[in-house]
Amino acid sequence: MADEAMQAPVPEAPKNDNEKRRGVVLVAVLIVVASLSIVSYYFSDSMSSEQKASEYGHRNVQARALADSGIHYATALLSNPKSFTQKLAGNFWNNPDVFGNQALKASDGKLLGYFSIVAPADPDDSAAAICQYGVMDESSKINPNAMMKLDPTGQTLLDKLVKLPNMTDEIASNIVAFMGGSAGAAAGGVGNDYYGNLKPPYRIKGGPLDSIDELLLVKDVTPALLYGSDANRNGFMDEGEQAAEGFDRGLSAYLTVYSREQNCDPFTGEPYIFINNTDLKLLSENLTKKQIPDDMIKFLVMYQQYGPANAAGKSQSTGSSLMSLLTGGASSSSTKTVPGDLASYQPNYLKSLKYPLKSLFDLVGAQVGITKVVPGAKGKSSTVTTVYSSPLNDLTRTADLLTALFTVCTFTDPLTTPELPPRINVNTAPAAVLTAIGLPDADVVKIVEARRKLDPTQSISNTPAWLVTEAQVSITTLRDFAPYLSARTQVYRIQSIGYFDAKGPTIRVEAVIDTNIGRPRILAWRDLSELGKGLPEVSK
Repeated sequence: MADEAMQAPVPEAPKNDNEKRRGVVLVAVLIVVASLSIVSYYFSDSMSSEQKASEYGHRNVQARALADSGIHYATALLSNPKSFTQKLAGNFWNNPDVFGNQALKASDGKLLGYFSIVAPADPDDSAAAICQYGVMDESSKINPNAMMKLDPTGQTLLDKLVKLPNMTDEIASNIVAFMGGSAGAAAGGVGNDYYGNLKPPYRIKGGPLDSIDELLLVKDVTPALLYGSDANRNGFMDEGEQAAEGFDRGLSAYLTVYSREQNCDPFTGEPYIFINNTDLKLLSENLTKKQIPDDMIKFLVMYQQYGPANAAGKSQSTGSSLMSLLTGGASSSSTKTVPGDLASYQPNYLKSLKYPLKSLFDLVGAQVGITKVVPGAKGKSSTVTTVYSSPLNDLTRTADLLTALFTVCTFTDPLTTPELPPRINVNTAPAAVLTAIGLPDADVVKIVEARRKLDPTQSISNTPAWLVTEAQVSITTLRDFAPYLSARTQVYRIQSIGYFDAKGPTIRVEAVIDTNIGRPRILAWRDLSELGKGLPEVSK
């Protein structure tokens, strides 16, 4: 039995199916791990991209806020009289200390970024940089709407447009006709018959323009004519903007619809003094309150009552001519001319105003003769003409007196006309604009040269008085062009760039603001970021 037990076969252990699939699980695990790794990688990469996109979006919003801050910063400086005169010192067109690379910091002192306010360089200054840190003056340009208000026929506007660079008679006529001016149509400008046949058809504006861009609706006005080769609207030549005839900013550099001029002090809102007020006593009192010298006031009143005297000192007034007729001319045994003393002269305010002034330049180089017939013995009489010379003829006083008058006086009654058709700011207007309004070329050269030497902190630079004292333009010329010239502005074009110290997005925005006597308002706002940075380099 023992032998049989020892000889009995030993049962085989059951076979495990896993032995046949040895390593399969490992492969499966590796596949799962690899798949999860790939999924994790894509998830991580996606999250990283989302983080970068979120961060870039955040930085983009910050850059936009920086650029917007630049607009509001410049608006505050320009509309506040204290900031304008002290911080800006009157220099708003090229002031890098105030407008260049302005840093913004958080309350904890952490740097947030920068903004810069930039403007095209003076086109009449060959030595100027390609751009400047400052704002653009809209009053330096011709306002077609203002010209049409002065002359609804459009002839005045037509005469100005044809003198602008790259302008043709045909295009100028089309522009005037598009705005409803009969002079444009008479000169061959197309009307509704032409525009009605376009696809899509439209009608002429027939009134004031709302934007210079509306000129693109005018026949033959192209983007190249309106904006020149300045594709990114930054005011200077970038790579690829070289035109056949050199860099050109187009008509947009000379035309605007945003300029504005109120008939009052731009900072206080106090109405100017109407210099042709028929109530001469009230005029005298108002000028006295503004600290205009007594002799200047007397001569002004005298001039308006008696008119200017000729070279011989004889008054051109009707009264003098009538007196000559009454006395028979030859009945006077003698004629005598004596110099007058304004200090002792007492104006007769009961005598009415007969010779209203056309411009303050009428008083420069002027004199007034008051003639009296003095009875003599045996029926004979003598004629005595007292000649009073304008205080402005004293070269030591011309600048101060003329500046004072320009600062407080107006030729349009502010009670009936609170808004004036905006004139051209002679301090900032390009030579092409000064030529377009009709100033002789020689005078334009003198004006451009003289204004480069002006000190913006001096009061004379804020009035056209310097055209006489510094530029030495003839009085005859200034009398003719006085209705078109000013030295004030209240509307500015601001181009602000927001950026960071390191690499990051750059945002460029442009706004047109009206300072509006310290209550600024935005007239236009647009984002120019898609056109590029606007500067070759804007980092700190």
